[in-house]
Amino acid sequence: MNIFKKKLEDSTPKELNFEPIELFQTLFHKEGYAYLRGIQEEVLNSWHKDRNQRDVLCKMNTGSGKTLVSLLMLYSKMVEGVGTSLYLCPDKQLLEQTRKQALLYGIPICEIEEGNQFPNDFLNSKSILLCTFQKMFNSRSIFERDNIEVGSIVLDDAHVCLDIARTATTIQIPFKHKLSDRILNLFDNDLKYQAPGTYQNLLKNDPYAKIMKVPYWSWLSRSQELLELIGEYDDDKEILFFKWGLIADDLKSYDCFVGPNGLEIAPTYVPFHNVRAFNEAKHRYILSATFEDQIDLVKDLGISKESIENALIPKDRKDVGQRLILAPNRFDSNIKEENILLMAKEYANSGINVVVMIPSRNRAKKWKDIGATIIENEQINESIEELKSKKGGLYVLMNRYDGVDLNGDMCRVLILDGYPSFASYKQSYSELRLESVKSSLKAQIIEQGLGRAVRSGSDYCTVFLMGKKLLQFVGNKSNLKYFTPVTRKQLNLGLTILEGESKEDSIKTIKDTAYLCLTQDQDWRKYHSEILSQTEADISDDRLIKNLEIAKIESDAISKYRSRDFQGASSMIMNDIVDAYSLTSKQRGYYFELAAQLLYQGNTVKSNDLQLKASSTTSHMLQSINGYNYTKISGGEEQATQVLNFVKQFDTAQDFKIYFEDILDDLQFNPDIHHSKFEFSLAEVGRLLGFHAQEPEKEFGNGPDVLWAMTDNHFLVLEAKSRAIHSEITRDNIGQLLQSGEWFKKAYGNAANYNLVTLQSPSIKGWNVNPSENTRVIDEKSLLLVKDNLRQFAEGIINFGCASATNKEIVKLLGIHGFTSSGFRKKFLKSITAKKG
Repeated sequence: MNIFKKKLEDSTPKELNFEPIELFQTLFHKEGYAYLRGIQEEVLNSWHKDRNQRDVLCKMNTGSGKTLVSLLMLYSKMVEGVGTSLYLCPDKQLLEQTRKQALLYGIPICEIEEGNQFPNDFLNSKSILLCTFQKMFNSRSIFERDNIEVGSIVLDDAHVCLDIARTATTIQIPFKHKLSDRILNLFDNDLKYQAPGTYQNLLKNDPYAKIMKVPYWSWLSRSQELLELIGEYDDDKEILFFKWGLIADDLKSYDCFVGPNGLEIAPTYVPFHNVRAFNEAKHRYILSATFEDQIDLVKDLGISKESIENALIPKDRKDVGQRLILAPNRFDSNIKEENILLMAKEYANSGINVVVMIPSRNRAKKWKDIGATIIENEQINESIEELKSKKGGLYVLMNRYDGVDLNGDMCRVLILDGYPSFASYKQSYSELRLESVKSSLKAQIIEQGLGRAVRSGSDYCTVFLMGKKLLQFVGNKSNLKYFTPVTRKQLNLGLTILEGESKEDSIKTIKDTAYLCLTQDQDWRKYHSEILSQTEADISDDRLIKNLEIAKIESDAISKYRSRDFQGASSMIMNDIVDAYSLTSKQRGYYFELAAQLLYQGNTVKSNDLQLKASSTTSHMLQSINGYNYTKISGGEEQATQVLNFVKQFDTAQDFKIYFEDILDDLQFNPDIHHSKFEFSLAEVGRLLGFHAQEPEKEFGNGPDVLWAMTDNHFLVLEAKSRAIHSEITRDNIGQLLQSGEWFKKAYGNAANYNLVTLQSPSIKGWNVNPSENTRVIDEKSLLLVKDNLRQFAEGIINFGCASATNKEIVKLLGIHGFTSSGFRKKFLKSITAKKG
């Protein structure tokens, strides 16, 4: 007989104090785990003061002890008597880490039992249930099966859980699937009307073709057919089995996108209200280290705006470990990718673990060629375990920027190779329509990647950034506001640390600098600490406040829409957003279209009027079948001012140079470079030269490849044949150009001054080709001349100073290099000639 057990059973049960810090003292900790850190006490005290608040966003850095803090929040609410407590993790790896933390501190926990059954200790509010977010957020959830009511929930790594929620309510159907064929048959004519060329390219699996959206009016008018059609496949475990139950009742608030690999049926906003256990939980605690722009928490998870405005943030978030972020190619543009690959291999050979993060499989080959191990997602846990004991590993992770902990010696050198890409068609589609979507989401992905290798305040890592588009992104100062304050400071430290240093042996300079971090040099540690001490406090600036307010209005509007108040939903978008805020033309067009979509089922005529407004306000909007709107551009602005406005978006001359060389790389007649890259570069060159530029065929499904409006209001109608390999300009080439000329006259009127310009290698026409009098060509020789002069023009800007060049200096450069409106036409446009003999 255990005498102590008998004494306990005979005594009156003691009521626990649910104040979290006092509650912590009652736990049976493992040796060495009996104390809370100062930052943990600060957060718990702040939370306890407002413990009745339903939603709480807690922002603590990785390694600052947020897992213990959130477990204590749940335990405190459980002891208080609010009901069951649930800790949700995005994956099993994080679940295991949380389990270990709980056991170290003696916090009572349990997990789902065999047969997918809930343990009694959870149901009786005696233990916190640990499980993955997917376990709750699916259409066949055991929480719904057993009608579980939740008292308190913790959502760990909220940004990852949000991605899981989107995936759980999005249907992806490959072209080879029978269902995709049947859906496309329904909308074939609608998609052809929007952009026939793009649609054909998508069906050919062209990876560069832009994403298309099925017009909402077509989708809504066939909603009953779609419900029956998709429902036939609800037992398909690959695409629908765990999703259809969350989607079926909300299909009218969904959009259908067509991409190079198939269809994506995605919610306008995640139907979180269908996950009852989450939506009706009494308390919801949202944890994140990297969620700086949290508007999607409001729209896609229903988290209160007030909880984000009043987020729980410790006063000192600077104990984040050391990250030395270096961008070799930004320091010296002569450094090649091969130099960085060789450096990575040298680090691995010297016994340092190196982990590379790439956005897609096509960047993996070069790493595999130097002996790197490519980690597939299904092998990730096994490979991470291997890193714990290995020295000198070189591993590559594909499109995996979150949910991986590489603490300590597991990764001392981290390489981000390439600009992260969106996996979602919906996000890619939005990228063209709302600039902030692209910037905030990409910054979040990059920040997640940067955070993988520094997991505590005592951890350290050297990070190398490579890839022109990634360097362009972090070098654009307007994007830095989307990173957390500490990461902003570390990025700025690393990207400027080598300014003014000798480039005589750039690789040695970079390696010597990295060595100081890798060997924990005292001067480096002191300098890093001083720099971080200057980090500004987290504040909700005007941009974030405005975006949160708009997100709340959108969330309220979609609630009205789901309750079939179509007029109320649309009016809320128009009155409370479009009429109430200062918006860019892109934003206005986007919200006109959203208001039109919400109104369609209530008033098709007024909906069509709003859609016409959307397409006339900005490009890339859906074209109404009851009227075509094209957004015209015009010249006339002062050219040098436009050039300076374009150049000033770059933080440094090196950032401008990286961008510029990337543009010129794609501006060549080459059958191996996709035409869309050439056309984009051609439009960007126009903008750099101070002209207004547009891609009408891409943006509106009609018109030329590129249109320039020069500053004397003369237009260049540009058709690119960059992949053509023929030796003569063909009749088909000119026929297409003449069609674009007819489009231009219809859009701009006969009085507008313009030239038709074909861009292709030859300048000689075939015998049966009859170009118009105002037709010109930019041939191989002329294009090379344009590029040579562009390089000199760009160097001139850099010499004058990207941020300090004056209008007078730019005017001089434009004249010298033939880039005034009339100068360009005279110097670079050639007449088409007949074949001699």
